[in-house]
Amino acid sequence: MNVHSFSSNNMTKRTQILTSAEAILAEHGFHGFSMQNLADTAGVAAGTIYRYFASKEELMHELQKFIRVEAAKDIFTNWQDSDTPEQKYHLIWQNTFDCVLANPKRLTVIEMLHCTPSIDKTEITLFEDVAFKPLLDFYQQGIDNKVFLDWQLFALIAVSLDTSISLAKQVIRGRVKPEQKQLNQVRDASWATIQNPHFKLQD
Repeated sequence: MNVHSFSSNNMTKRTQILTSAEAILAEHGFHGFSMQNLADTAGVAAGTIYRYFASKEELMHELQKFIRVEAAKDIFTNWQDSDTPEQKYHLIWQNTFDCVLANPKRLTVIEMLHCTPSIDKTEITLFEDVAFKPLLDFYQQGIDNKVFLDWQLFALIAVSLDTSISLAKQVIRGRVKPEQKQLNQVRDASWATIQNPHFKLQD
């Protein structure tokens, strides 16, 4: 059987394996990870895992993709192309904040996997660009239309959307109370930071 060919039922089991792999890494790291432990956690036979992933390395590679797809689904929940740029920004900022709070250990797993030597980082970066294309297009259009500062795209993201991640981390650590008024103030300040001061709306 081709490990990349799945029926809808197989896809469900594949997702179950990937979700379990993420959970084990989040709790125990690589030292606590084994294919047998994964099989036990996922509720499948150890041999079943190899029907979907040829090796542990392939599993980790596919897990990177899986996490990004799941994160993108959450971040773009309720995304509407017809919304204004500011409305879109408010949405993705809040969704990103909520995602980190809902699954705080996911960022740790992402960093852990990124540091794995066997991972093809170039392929993962290209995959990430596809998964988050609406976000990258949003920023690039803002730059092209001179609404945003003419910075490198990921520099803009670092001083704007990434504030939602940083703030969520501080909430998790108990350093910041998750008061919506304060969240909105940080969100609005980050939005203002990337605005081009020379841009003027056409009458």
